[in-house]
Amino acid sequence: MAFDKILDRLAYGEPLPNKFTIFLGEQIKQAREEARMSQEELSKLIYKRRPTVSAIENGKGEVDSSTLALLAHVLNKPLGYFYPPSLYREVKQESLTPLENELLIHFRNIWDDTLRKLVIDQVRVVGEFNPKELVANSVEEIAAMVEDEKALIEIMQKRRNKK
Repeated sequence: MAFDKILDRLAYGEPLPNKFTIFLGEQIKQAREEARMSQEELSKLIYKRRPTVSAIENGKGEVDSSTLALLAHVLNKPLGYFYPPSLYREVKQESLTPLENELLIHFRNIWDDTLRKLVIDQVRVVGEFNPKELVANSVEEIAAMVEDEKALIEIMQKRRNKK
């Protein structure tokens, strides 16, 4: 379902120009103009012909990943700049909570990218964890472990006494 929404926003399979290539072209043109660069100058820097840059800016041409990376570098924009906001989540520094800020500080202290990717995977799994689902899925197992109501009451009283 989410994948279908992404394909729709990318206008996947639609003929050119489509809503995605038009958006991308407008962003490229805006960034090029901000950089005070002509289509000819940009075309040389990204190893394309000027008519190709024109077609891309008009939504009539698609951009491969290596060209997009070159555009981001040459035009001094993050990759997310070229995607519709609905496809790219950007977190601004001022919107971070103190805990998120602390997590970022510790994350930056991680030794290398391999470990950083491992941490991202772990945080993703923890973020997807739903304790209510765990409890709902454990009810039958817990009921089987507690044979009678009296034993259950004793367990709950012990738990309350610990608090």
